[in-house]
Amino acid sequence: MDPVGVAASAGGLVVVTYGLIRAGEVGWSNVGALLTMIAGVALLASFFGWERRLTRRPSGQPLLDLTLFRSASFTWGVILAAVPLLAMLGVLFTMPQDFQGVLGTNAMGSGLRLLPLIAGLVFGAALAARVVRMAGAKVTLAAGFALLAAGLLVGATTTAGSGGLFAAAWMAIAGAGTGAAITTASAAALGELTEEHSGVGSAVLQAVTKTGGPFGIAILGSVLSAGYLGRLNLSGLPATAAAAVRQSVFGGGAVAHQIRSASLLTSVQGAFIHGMDLALLVSAGIALAGVALTLLFLPASAPKALVMPPAIALEAAIRPRADDEGEAVATR
Repeated sequence: MDPVGVAASAGGLVVVTYGLIRAGEVGWSNVGALLTMIAGVALLASFFGWERRLTRRPSGQPLLDLTLFRSASFTWGVILAAVPLLAMLGVLFTMPQDFQGVLGTNAMGSGLRLLPLIAGLVFGAALAARVVRMAGAKVTLAAGFALLAAGLLVGATTTAGSGGLFAAAWMAIAGAGTGAAITTASAAALGELTEEHSGVGSAVLQAVTKTGGPFGIAILGSVLSAGYLGRLNLSGLPATAAAAVRQSVFGGGAVAHQIRSASLLTSVQGAFIHGMDLALLVSAGIALAGVALTLLFLPASAPKALVMPPAIALEAAIRPRADDEGEAVATR
């Protein structure tokens, strides 16, 4: 058991996440929000210091086995496996709200409109296995990130007049890039581990992708909120109605329908699309950062074949994260 490690890691993640959410509410220049994030980072730094100390002890039982990170392929594979999921949050966090709050579909209709994304994920994961054998993990992973970034950049041009086919096309492209990147990064992380360390390595991989969810939701939620609030036109509204509009696109739509104001509805929907485009743009930036990190740091000797079937790799990486995203959307 490592109670100190558990407390430091959990506390650091909670404090940093709260700081990110707070910054989205009161502004990124707010001193309190910045100090909160700095305190969280300090807690996380102390966690790694403590784990390093335990690792050096003969009888130490660290929560995180830092010896795994002596392998550059494992280290960067784990980091890069979290990047496409972090970028994909821009889609999973914003599009259901767009489908329901702007286009007026129900939950079933929203789910059906996400099917092109799922199809792209499966296609990209399956294709990655062949490309890795021909070109290696480094080239395949960089190409996956580039494809993901391209889809997100197209999605960031969404307007009020964009149709369903437009959304389906760019989501399919982004999904294909995500599927290729996830499976390839997982192969790079686990391919060089011994059988003795494969179980621990897989647990570390899932832990990193799992903990990335709250950070991604906090960051992209803050971007979406700032873009939405910055474009709203609330002149002439009572304070209670204005507060409801500021809460979300759903609250804004409800107020607009209640007072029968077409101009308010247009303002709310336009403001949300603006915020959504900004969030997708940030997600594209994350994917492009993945391209750079892959080319700079992933060893060229990374595995030439996937160490697990693509479907299993995809499920292992995405399933823990999907629960977080569903909960996040459900609370808004």
